[in-house]
Amino acid sequence: MQTINSTAGWTAAARELENAREDRFLADPLTLCTEAERRQWHDVVVSVLGYSPPVVSVRARLGDEVVRAAAADGIRQVVSLAAGLESRVFRLDLPADLLYMEVDLPALLEARSERLARAGRSLRPTCRRAEVSADLSKDWNGPLEDAGFDPRARTMWVVEGLLPYLEADVCRTLLRTVRDLSAPGSRLWCDHIHPDVLTAEHYAPVLERLEELGVLWASSWPDPVAQLKAGGWEAGAWTVKDLAYPRPGNPPAVWMPPVPARADTSDSGYHWLISARTD
Repeated sequence: MQTINSTAGWTAAARELENAREDRFLADPLTLCTEAERRQWHDVVVSVLGYSPPVVSVRARLGDEVVRAAAADGIRQVVSLAAGLESRVFRLDLPADLLYMEVDLPALLEARSERLARAGRSLRPTCRRAEVSADLSKDWNGPLEDAGFDPRARTMWVVEGLLPYLEADVCRTLLRTVRDLSAPGSRLWCDHIHPDVLTAEHYAPVLERLEELGVLWASSWPDPVAQLKAGGWEAGAWTVKDLAYPRPGNPPAVWMPPVPARADTSDSGYHWLISARTD
């Protein structure tokens, strides 16, 4: 899980860049990245591609919307796995009786708490919030239940920026655990990469730099709908390109806001954004 730990600051830097735009798709004033993380995101990704990949901010904004939709439908527990430096619980106006659980490695949760304190802000989410210190490659459902998770209640699961860094068998095990903990009517928001990105010529320099830093994508999904169906989920999957230019055969979900055309960049067809639910 060290790879995910090291990329949390990069995705925070990407969200910060989007928030600074006048035409921002994602409003996230609390990104918590450091100057070193900003520089590394620029050097490893932005300087090579010529832009900051919009998938990070699109994923975060749609994640906001799917959580809002779940809350509006009466779901009262949200579990964010590998929460990283995400500040969603602070920026969304969620119901007071909703419990938002953020699961991550102890060191990352501690680092985020320190950054929040340094930001000098008195942040209080509108809902209940629980931090859950756990290693997702080991037993984590016990600590989750200790934090107040109720397996009998519907859950909104958020798994952003995690699955590509897991080996295929570890990925399956994690999602099997999520499914086993999910009451009927639970929902899942996650993302994964398309295998074509691993052989895309223009993306090769980025992958080389990531490998030098020990940041490796370990798995991919050519067909996430089939992958999740085999695990007991009914799913829809879109790339950013699909959402920037919707097609009749794969329209956006009803809760999705229109994705701006500027999000359609050279890498926008390589990253799956996935919404799923249990029967």
